[in-house]
Amino acid sequence: MKIQVITDTYAPDINGVAMTLGRLCEGLRRRGHEVAITHTAARCSAGEERVFSLPLLGYPGVRLGLPKPFKMRMRWKQQPPDAIYVATESPLGKSAIKAAKVLGIPVITGFHTNFDQYMEPYRLGGLKPLAMSYLRRFHRLANCTLVPTLEVKKRLTEEGFSNVHCLGRGVDTQLYSPAHRCDELRRSWGADAQSPVAIMVGRVAAEKNFTLGIRTFQALRHADPTTQCVVVGDGPLRKALQEEHPWITFCGMREGMDLARHYASADLLLFPTETETFGNVLLEGMASGLLTVSYDYAASAAHVKDGINGHKVPKGAAALFVESAVRAIADERAKSIREAARETAESLSWEQIIEEFEGNFSRLTSPPPVQATEPPPRKKSMHASSTAAR
Repeated sequence: MKIQVITDTYAPDINGVAMTLGRLCEGLRRRGHEVAITHTAARCSAGEERVFSLPLLGYPGVRLGLPKPFKMRMRWKQQPPDAIYVATESPLGKSAIKAAKVLGIPVITGFHTNFDQYMEPYRLGGLKPLAMSYLRRFHRLANCTLVPTLEVKKRLTEEGFSNVHCLGRGVDTQLYSPAHRCDELRRSWGADAQSPVAIMVGRVAAEKNFTLGIRTFQALRHADPTTQCVVVGDGPLRKALQEEHPWITFCGMREGMDLARHYASADLLLFPTETETFGNVLLEGMASGLLTVSYDYAASAAHVKDGINGHKVPKGAAALFVESAVRAIADERAKSIREAARETAESLSWEQIIEEFEGNFSRLTSPPPVQATEPPPRKKSMHASSTAAR
């Protein structure tokens, strides 16, 4: 198949959406499909096209692609893809859907980010209904929408979305592994062999709930003053938080093996966000053999069993989150919980997810089965009738 992907984020961007799309596109190519990608990232590789974009107001790390309806229609009219995957709900994505509909090309959209739920952390709660209305209209234009969990599917269906299907997430357990633990890196954080290290990984932004994360760091250090606290990632809040909390090590953006070493060299992953559609960070932490503390939704609801392979509390229960983190570090079962987390991650293969992704395109592009019809009954000839009458 020829598959066109439209997205506002792709490698070398470092975020969950870009990582997921990279895995899916690489997987489709390994299976023999021709995949072209239109994106707004800083550079292009073979089979990719970079389009003009503008930074999101107040959040320069996020860029929105501008619409290209005429160019898309002309290109796809001459060389139509078999199907199109639109990963982000920007003007670029909307223009791609409209061009595809005019040309009769099937479209799948991905619901990767809860943009409607980002309104509250940025004090824009009054705009939530407007944001959801836009998202609903956007995704209704597609043949189907893919979401990462049954929880998101249920919520969107209740909001009036149609043809919503689940496509889970995997994790690279070769890259993210306890084997990459690094004593030298731990020492650079001020930790020795016995010092607990708590880590947060992700955009340093309001929607990641750093208020609760830092509150939890403080509680951990109160319980054990040797605890070291580490933040991996960058974003609009980093400078202010770094100045306000010099006792926290801010490592900035990391990727690849460097990121894997940061995970594996910690002991406890805090994941306090309440706005994720999935949360790849949680699976990466589990694959790295960490204790994890999270809210019971998204990836946590799907894969964490409290007290067995991680720790989770009801969504929004901030005090319980802090208590759970403090108990987790001191839990005598910590070693077995970390081993169980790793075992869970090892069962979550990207290959299975890629196969399911491919199947969604196959169903849209395959012609409907031809239903067999019974031939009409043969009429008896006059000769046969008269012969039978004798």
